[in-house]
Amino acid sequence: MAGDNECKVFEVRAELHAKVTTEDIDDIMVSALEGGITYWCDEAKVVEEKRVAEWGHEQIARGGVLVLHDYQEGDSLELNLEKFLAGLKMYIENGGADCVFYDGIDTSKIDAGMADSIVQYAVFGELVYG
Repeated sequence: MAGDNECKVFEVRAELHAKVTTEDIDDIMVSALEGGITYWCDEAKVVEEKRVAEWGHEQIARGGVLVLHDYQEGDSLELNLEKFLAGLKMYIENGGADCVFYDGIDTSKIDAGMADSIVQYAVFGELVYG
């Protein structure tokens, strides 16, 4: 029978669930702030009225807010926990699922470029740069 040996393609949709810890968010934010986003963001300021920790990278996981200055467009963009988690979700849905390990996030698989993507999804809703 002709055609029985043809390669067929089948689509399977899967839903991932991942628990994200405070430490995971801190690790991703360090990668973003210390290299990942620095080619488009020249300043990350803690909103003092909402400061919840000593260091800037610790703000998001604890409910604080950072204002990121996009020097290429001149915009100030607010990043909070809700936006961060939405950005992480978008990152995973758009090809970043390899960072999901069992039911958690393996931040050793997230480099500065990936952290940049997560933050861009969080503040722009899409990848704008890089």
